[in-house]
Amino acid sequence: QLLDYLDGRECHDRVLPILSRNLQSQCPDRRRLALRGLQVLSVDPSMAESICSLAESLLELLHHEDGELVAMTLSVFLNVLRDEDLQAFSSAAPKLAEALCPLFDNDNSHVQLLSIRLFREMMEFLAEEGQKTLVQQSLVPLFFHCRDE
Repeated sequence: QLLDYLDGRECHDRVLPILSRNLQSQCPDRRRLALRGLQVLSVDPSMAESICSLAESLLELLHHEDGELVAMTLSVFLNVLRDEDLQAFSSAAPKLAEALCPLFDNDNSHVQLLSIRLFREMMEFLAEEGQKTLVQQSLVPLFFHCRDE
């Protein structure tokens, strides 16, 4: 709740290292709190670039068995993608596309919907960046998922 009152531009250099450490914690509650903090901070477009520096840690959480944790992670990525001038995201995009495909069949319907939504927005982002080959390759798993439904 405290993060709601902080200006991300002023405190991100102090808050992000703490959140980063807690994302990698073995304690599920610490990871959950770190993700909640990132959800709050990621709403601020000025934080998108800084949050991209945590992409590797966030990508690891997409493989977690806790659906709520995965949904929170997907929400952070969705918020970050709202910044249309985000160049730092381009390097994480191929890994994110790979990580999203298994989530289309997740048992948690909320995770399924968020992953498909994120996938769509990411494909639009990549198409605008001129990475059409990656877009085309990434659409194949989604096509098969939709066909199976």
